[in-house]
Amino acid sequence: MKMKRIIAKALLLLFCGDLQSEPHFASIFGDNAVLQSGPSTKVWGFGADPSGDYTLQFGDRSAEATVLGNGLWKATLSNLPRSADPKELTLLESGKAVVSLRDIVVGEIWLAAGQSNMQMQVKSMKKDMPPAQDWVDSASLPQVRFRRVNDHVLSDSKREATDLATSAPWIKMSPESVPEFSAAAAVFARQIAEELQCPVGIIDVSWGGKPIEPFIPRKAFTPPFLSRIKELADENKLDDLKQLRGGVIIRNPEGYPGAIFNARIAPLTQYGLAGFIWYQAESNAGKGEDPRRYRHKMAALADGWRARWKDDSLPLLFVQLPSFPKATGWIRAREEQRLSLEIPHTSMAVTIDIRGEGIHPPDKLEVGKRLARCALKNTYNIKDIVASGPRCTGHKANGSKLIVRFSETHGGLRSGNRPLFSAVEFSETKDVKWFEVAGADGEWHEASAHIAGETVIVASDQEPSPVSVRYACGTTPQGSNLYNGAGLPASPFCSDLELLEWDDHGKEK
Repeated sequence: MKMKRIIAKALLLLFCGDLQSEPHFASIFGDNAVLQSGPSTKVWGFGADPSGDYTLQFGDRSAEATVLGNGLWKATLSNLPRSADPKELTLLESGKAVVSLRDIVVGEIWLAAGQSNMQMQVKSMKKDMPPAQDWVDSASLPQVRFRRVNDHVLSDSKREATDLATSAPWIKMSPESVPEFSAAAAVFARQIAEELQCPVGIIDVSWGGKPIEPFIPRKAFTPPFLSRIKELADENKLDDLKQLRGGVIIRNPEGYPGAIFNARIAPLTQYGLAGFIWYQAESNAGKGEDPRRYRHKMAALADGWRARWKDDSLPLLFVQLPSFPKATGWIRAREEQRLSLEIPHTSMAVTIDIRGEGIHPPDKLEVGKRLARCALKNTYNIKDIVASGPRCTGHKANGSKLIVRFSETHGGLRSGNRPLFSAVEFSETKDVKWFEVAGADGEWHEASAHIAGETVIVASDQEPSPVSVRYACGTTPQGSNLYNGAGLPASPFCSDLELLEWDDHGKEK
């Protein structure tokens, strides 16, 4: 029997040379990890003897592990409750411990993805936002834990990695460690942990400067438009891809369809999650980039990720782009993001009123808190949380005026102003700015706007017969001031997508 096991291990090394020879956990697991609570929590690893007898032990719970011929082992822990009580997670072979992880807790896991505004670290936020120092100084929350994933794309970016390249411990939140965390994700996680009084884990796979396409699983490029993107990219017809309506500019190996998913996300798809947080679109809406059809890419992202996690209801919470004076494409991108709310189980944090210089506004405290509102309201069903600002639900003509209807008014429509790094200050005036109307000719005119109950009455002396309306559709609509009673801003919107700018050339053609 001993000789058979030696031969089995030799064959395992021969055919699976990239896997360690001894049983070990998949690289996403490590000391201090957070496991997702719930009815079925999967744990897995590599290097097991196919003829061995393995058991997974977690505190007083145990589960039999199954082993495949390539040494991949899997076990499922049932009905894990949230608990900050640390336990060891141990793989046993024939009753003897072969590998253990320490200080494992159970709570809520969120995958954080996107580009540089998600990757932006707390230390960068603190540098440009002095009030954030108090938040950092009070960040002694060891039940909040981070795992940063830095894997490079594979040399064959069409292939999925079976495991992350390196193992690493999860990092507990403290004033000393938190400066290295994603700022938006750290604030989000802390808000969730404090409200639910449970551990929260963040797996951060963000990558600065990257479009949405490399985060989407290749199998999700199934609609004809997306299939064409993948086809042109695979054939390296990058100029044709750039010219495609709603196309993309691929600048490096990390920009190809599925490349980041394959390297950083595919190895994680068995790891239990509560949901996803997403902050991206800048690299699909910058100079020369075409943001049109971005909402269809968002649908592919949501569908693709949910399919791989085998859960169609996993929430996708995302950040709408803020103001940025140099990017006309962001006007259209924000509307594409707003329309992405038609995707089931999505929520959007509006940031049009968050001030700050540059493409990386430093106030990620407000971004993270607004994302957390979305989770607390829509994922964790906390009734007294307001998650959304006013949403336009339609309009109708009344002579020379348009009556614009809103939902999510929570305490009534209000005009207000949000100073830099401060809370919203409401005004007694009913007048709101940044509304425009257009007639049948499609030309936009500045309009007066006045709050009336759950509606805004909009009119312009320059257009006696308005048919279309838009709000805050500028690169930097400073002074846009429509809020609800909870102090959350209305999203920019345009009632006629064909009349909305999408690049420096002007309206949709």
